[in-house]
Amino acid sequence: MHRWKLGIDGYVMQYMIAGPVTEDYDSDTRAAEQLALEAALRAEIVTPKVKEIEPRIRMGDRQEHGAPWTVYAAYGNCFIDVSDFYSTLQKVRLAAATVLHTSGDERVGIRIWTYMAVGVYLNGKLVGEVKRPVYKPIQYLDVELPLKAGNNLLYFDCENLGVRDTRNMLAVQVRENQEAVEVALPDEAVQDRVYEEVGFLTGLQLRDGKVLFPGQAPAGLSYCSHKASPDYEVMCGELVWQQPKEGTALEIPEGIRCVTMRIEGAGYELTRTLESAERYRPVYRDQTLSREENFRAVMERIASVGSLNRGKFGFAISNILARKYLGRECPRDRERFLDDLELIRRRVDCSDFLLCGLLRYMHHYELDGELAERVREVLLDYRYWMDMEGADAMCFWSENHALMFYASAMDAGSFYPEDYFTRAGMKGRELALFGKRKVLEWLEDVENGGFEEFLSTVYMCVTLAALLNVVDFAEADISSRARALTDRLVQELCRQTFRGSVIAPMGRVYREVIYPFDQGAQSIIHLLDPKAPDVYGEGWLAFLANSTYRFPDGLTELMEKEVEGTYASGNALIALEKNRDYCLTSVQSPRGDAFERWPNIRGTAGGDRASHAYTRSLNECFHGTTYFQPGVYGYQQHMWYGALSPEAVVFVNHPGTYAEHSGMRPGYWFGNGVMPALKQVHGMLGAVYDIPDGHPIRFTHVYCPVGRFDEYIADPHWLILKKDQGYLALWSSGRLQPYSDMIFDCEFRVYESSAAYLCVCRGGQDYGSLADFAEDVRNLCPVYDSVQKKLSTGSDFALVYRVGEDRTQFVD
Repeated sequence: MHRWKLGIDGYVMQYMIAGPVTEDYDSDTRAAEQLALEAALRAEIVTPKVKEIEPRIRMGDRQEHGAPWTVYAAYGNCFIDVSDFYSTLQKVRLAAATVLHTSGDERVGIRIWTYMAVGVYLNGKLVGEVKRPVYKPIQYLDVELPLKAGNNLLYFDCENLGVRDTRNMLAVQVRENQEAVEVALPDEAVQDRVYEEVGFLTGLQLRDGKVLFPGQAPAGLSYCSHKASPDYEVMCGELVWQQPKEGTALEIPEGIRCVTMRIEGAGYELTRTLESAERYRPVYRDQTLSREENFRAVMERIASVGSLNRGKFGFAISNILARKYLGRECPRDRERFLDDLELIRRRVDCSDFLLCGLLRYMHHYELDGELAERVREVLLDYRYWMDMEGADAMCFWSENHALMFYASAMDAGSFYPEDYFTRAGMKGRELALFGKRKVLEWLEDVENGGFEEFLSTVYMCVTLAALLNVVDFAEADISSRARALTDRLVQELCRQTFRGSVIAPMGRVYREVIYPFDQGAQSIIHLLDPKAPDVYGEGWLAFLANSTYRFPDGLTELMEKEVEGTYASGNALIALEKNRDYCLTSVQSPRGDAFERWPNIRGTAGGDRASHAYTRSLNECFHGTTYFQPGVYGYQQHMWYGALSPEAVVFVNHPGTYAEHSGMRPGYWFGNGVMPALKQVHGMLGAVYDIPDGHPIRFTHVYCPVGRFDEYIADPHWLILKKDQGYLALWSSGRLQPYSDMIFDCEFRVYESSAAYLCVCRGGQDYGSLADFAEDVRNLCPVYDSVQKKLSTGSDFALVYRVGEDRTQFVD
């Protein structure tokens, strides 16, 4: 029988699992703020672990909570990762098992990494327990296993609270006697077949629009071509699986950028998703349109979408607003409107997005009697803030969500001033005053300190929409202040625009960071400049329809203006050097100036939980800090780019997960598990990573899509690149090892827990060829002292890693 060796760093890579199984969760537990409530609920859902079990694990048999046992062997992933996004509260159960095989009796030290509550059983006996789930950072349990000769069954009983992005993750790392351990599945009947099938999927390659097989396709192989549409009504259908033609390659159909290969067995399936990165290209529209004509074209595209895809349901209100603006009534819009209203009634996460759109609709369009009464019922029973009656999965505290809740409370209360809002426990006029006070606090905070979700190509679009509701529906003095902040938001995005696309470090971001021209805020840039690439952008620009807001003058000039300097937003100091040939931009970690961090008052004596300062503190805890320090746990913060065009970009990050196909935050390409030291000077940026023992991911990696550059040179420590008239070089202290997960020819891993990088950008006027540039940058002679944790060059550049500490980044 074939068995597997341990993976990189001693991780077990093959399991059987049953679940996850979910059930709606309700509780009488209450707390004054949502994070405290969720921490209490996480502790509450855990059940006591029995001392002994007699598991029978066979393919297809059902575990006691009802889920059948199946194989889990995800490509390249050391984690069982069945993370999900739950819009309402759920109790999550998962069982997992693997077999550790040794030729003789061995005592083996392992580490269990997880965010869940876990009971760990060896050959039926409880040998360790992770007592409760946490949100972040990951927790671990060290266990010494007395393994007997032959097969040893490791079994895991896992529980979690499903609330928004939920980390249903587990990994087993063998840290001692790794050479003595092999891995097998608990059900020996499928072991050899799964062994061959995992090898087949591992050997897949993607070249020139074709998936190349490592050999003859196994029985049960099929593939699915993934559609790419913002429309839920297009995307909600069943996936269509097809059998590949005979041969050793699959040609990906034109217009398809992503395929999943699947092997079906008896009671299990194995998959690997491959993405043709070269098919992601900037989308340019009619560049002859005036700004007014372009605005209408943008509204047309939003109106053409039935309902924005949110995965398990659609959000239609922005699309309905665009259709109403254009005078294009759709027979299904009443049904879509009612569907949105039901999601608001259920208080699904992000229902405040719908609420803002609904209130905008009510200001501009009349509701018939039936709709008006249904809307009134829903709005009077909504939970407008986290200290109001109810328990749900809504996120209140992020910068964009907070303003949406505040503005919606102010606006909804004004619509029904004498009606009683049951969860708020106050009449409408009181709710409106509550919302007004909160809006004023939010405005003052951002006026003084800048945006915490600075330059986010996702969330700046949401914040724009929330600000527009304040601009259009608040009292004149509040409206004026919101208008000024809207100007500031757009101006900052334009300042960071390089050759038509936003190239920026960001307070929060997602996987689209690898395709800067395809991120949501690009919709704003295209609206301002029809020559810039366009994206759909989730339809938030529909809030501009019938708005009194007008963009300030000089924005296209700001996009094109060369700049070099620093500016602050939140706790971050942002460096930007942008000229015709390159853009180099980053946050400084640490800042290195005399700046004083704003105080996080969560957990402090006398902290006013009713204040926006407390809400901002919750946001820093949950969504990550903008006070960048080396060694602090990261979240979704994107820390730097080097760019020669919107497509030809380079950056480094410490991933939050081992594999790209994950819902983890931080993800594979976005955010950082642990923050580096970063320093930018003219034409040069240094980064030092030092991954602590308490983090499971032991490598950093480079995003460098070499096919998007005109020329490149690659050797074990240098990537030297040219695009148009710009040059960029990246040096690594560790060996750069090419790797491919979902995308190919874009990634280089460095398998060292302490590593340094140096990025150098230069303009074309300085060199006659790539070889000339290569010779010049090699003469910088970068050196990394891993003991002193110091990066230095012969040109007097130096960066020392000094670890920081930030307890705000621990959330139970």
